[in-house]
Amino acid sequence: MTIDEVLDERPLTRLQLRVVLLCALVVFIDGYDLQALALAVPSLSGEWGTPPQAFGIALSASMLGLGLGSAFLAPLGDRWGRKPVLIGCLTLIGVTTLATTLASDPFELAVWRVLTGVGLGACQANATALTSEYAPVRRRASLMTLMGCNVALGGVVAAFTAPWVIQWAGWQGIFLVGGTVPLVLALVVLLFVPESIRMLGMRRPDDPRIAAILRRLAPDIDPATVRPSQAAGLSGRSESPLGLIRQLLSPPFTERTLRLWLVYGFSAFLMYLVINWLPVLLDSAGWARSDALRGIALVQFGGIGGSLILAWLLDRGYPIGALTGAYTVAALATLAFVTLPPSGLLWSILLTLIGACLAGSMLAIFALGALFYPASLRATGIGWAAAVARVGGVLGPLAGAWVLALGVPAAEIFGLLAIPAFATALIAFSMRGLVRRLTAAEAAALASPAAASGMAGREPG
Repeated sequence: MTIDEVLDERPLTRLQLRVVLLCALVVFIDGYDLQALALAVPSLSGEWGTPPQAFGIALSASMLGLGLGSAFLAPLGDRWGRKPVLIGCLTLIGVTTLATTLASDPFELAVWRVLTGVGLGACQANATALTSEYAPVRRRASLMTLMGCNVALGGVVAAFTAPWVIQWAGWQGIFLVGGTVPLVLALVVLLFVPESIRMLGMRRPDDPRIAAILRRLAPDIDPATVRPSQAAGLSGRSESPLGLIRQLLSPPFTERTLRLWLVYGFSAFLMYLVINWLPVLLDSAGWARSDALRGIALVQFGGIGGSLILAWLLDRGYPIGALTGAYTVAALATLAFVTLPPSGLLWSILLTLIGACLAGSMLAIFALGALFYPASLRATGIGWAAAVARVGGVLGPLAGAWVLALGVPAAEIFGLLAIPAFATALIAFSMRGLVRRLTAAEAAALASPAAASGMAGREPG
C-alpha cells in the first residue's frame, strides 16, 4: 500500500479535516488583508486630503508583493516543507499589517503593503498545496474550493465589519485586526498542523514524521507496510528552487504552465480592478458610503456560491466548459451596468453575479493547478502561476486609477471590463485540447488511479 492509497481510498479522518480547516483559516486571513486597504481608501482620502486615484500604486503594491512571495518564497515549501513556510509568512503578514497603521502617506502605505503581499503570496500557494495533499482525490476539487472560498469569506467579513471598525478605531482599526489574527494563527499552525505526508514521502522517505502521521491517519495499518508514492518523471531528491522552476517549463509541464499563467493573469486583472476600486466606483455612482463599502461583500458572496458550483463541475471533469461559461457570463454582466440605472437592487444583483463568475473562477483555477502538478512540484507550480497572475493584479488597480483620473463614469468603467472578460473566456476555451490530452497514465501519475479513470472516461469541458 502507498501513501496515496491511504489518503485516497479511506474515509476522511479528523486529521485531514483539521488540515483543511486550518488552511481555510490561513486563506481567510489572506482574503481579509487583501481587502483591507481598498476599504480604508475612502477614509484615508478624506483624512489625508488625497484624491482616491493617488492610492493606485499602494493598491497595486500588495499585488506586487503577492507576485514576489508566490514566485520566490512559495517554492521553499517544496524544499523545506509547507509548515515552516506557513508559520514564517503568517508572522510576516501580522507584523507588516500592524506596521501599516504607522503610515503617513501613500508611499509608506505602498512599502508596507508590498511586504504584506510577500507573505500572502507564499501562504496562499502553500495552504492550497497542503490542502490538496491531504484531500482524497475523489473530493479534492470540492475540498480545495471550500478551503479557497475563505479568501472570499475573509473579504466579506472585512467589508461588513469595516464601517464599525473604522467608527471604533479609524482606518487604522482595519489593520490592527488584520495584523493581530495572523500572529495568533501562526502559533496554531505550529501546534496543530502536520507537514505534508505526500511531500515527505517523495522528498524524504526516511523521515520519522511519516510513520507518526500514518498512525493518526490509519491506526489499523502498520506504517512499515506503507511505501512512499513516486510521481513519474520526478526524482525524490530535494531540488533547488531554480531546479523546481526549471521543471515547470520543461516537458511535460511546459504547455500547461504557460496556458495556466495566461488565463490566471487575465483573471487577476479583472478581479483586482473590481475589488480594489469598487467602494470608490459605487461612491461616485451615488451609493451611500457604508453601502459602497459593503458592495465588496456582494462580490465575495457571489464568489463563494460560484466557486461551489464550479467545484462541482470540476469534480465531474468539466473544468474548461465551466471556466469558459463563467467568463462569458461575467462579460455580459459588466455590459449590463451601462444600460441599467445604479439602483441598489439591480447593481447588487450584477455585482453578485460578477463575483460568482470572477472570484469563483479564480478558485477553480487553483484546483486546476493542483491537477496539473504532482505533490513534489505543486507549491512551485501554483506559486508561480499566482506570481505571474500578479502582473495582471498589479495592472488592474493601476488601470482603474487611470480611467478614474480621466473622469470616466462608473457604469462605463464596468462596461469596459467586458473586453478582458471575453478575452479570458477565449483563453480558457483554448485550454480544452490541453486538458483532453492528459492521458489516463499521466493523470494517474499526477493525481491517482481514481482520477485517471475519471478523466479518461469523459471529454473535459
